Amino acid sequence: MPSTWALETFGPRAEQIRQGVTEALALALENAQDAQKTARTDLLHPFGFTLMSRKFEALASTFADMPDVVTVKPPGSQHELVVLGGNLLFPFRYAKDRSVSVVNARIGDGRPSGLVQALFTRFGPQPWAEQLALGGVEAALPEPATPAARALTRLPEDTRLILIAYACNARAGLLDVWWGEAELLDRTGSLHWHHCEEIPLAGALPAGLPLVTPAGQESPFAGGAMPAPALNPRPRHERATALPATGDAPYAPDAAAHEGR
Repeated sequence: MPSTWALETFGPRAEQIRQGVTEALALALENAQDAQKTARTDLLHPFGFTLMSRKFEALASTFADMPDVVTVKPPGSQHELVVLGGNLLFPFRYAKDRSVSVVNARIGDGRPSGLVQALFTRFGPQPWAEQLALGGVEAALPEPATPAARALTRLPEDTRLILIAYACNARAGLLDVWWGEAELLDRTGSLHWHHCEEIPLAGALPAGLPLVTPAGQESPFAGGAMPAPALNPRPRHERATALPATGDAPYAPDAAAHEGR
């Protein structure tokens, strides 16, 4: 059964949407594996580039006929983002295997792109704590004024960013899928989860490492079903990101090809 958070976020369609997410990702992975086999190369470029595109396309196709679905394609981006009932779905690969906990998930392999920064700034949850830099508290900077960021102004103010973090590789396929809400912490793409829960894969045994909380930090991942935190987003005009403006490419092409994020 869907959790309290899932039901509060997606309503009575929560189970249908949860199943659709796993089916879309499984299809994207299958297509990426087929591309790798057809290419007959040991390099993982075919797998990575196919996965990068197909995960967004598969989500858009899966939910195309569902009510209250909007797709947004920001300028400079090759991908359509799915907004379902006011929830913007953003899939990303956090690991190639189960050796990495989702608690340590990062967005991309380098600095978050201008689009990713704008998504968290506009639609992410209110930060629980001040963001600290290596030398102290970072000065708040205005949101990067990129074309991709400006395109998001067409979405309603109360849109919520729902992250879909998954682990996979070209050999084993889809390993784990999690979804929830998090804040973007720093220039490396580190996340602080406000809520995160595993999405069961069809026919899969319970797997994955237990969530580990850094020493001295209270864990939001208690055993059993996790309650939905009270999210009280502050007014958008008060929001500011502590991240600098960057280009719209979150990582280099070669890295992207291998990661398939």
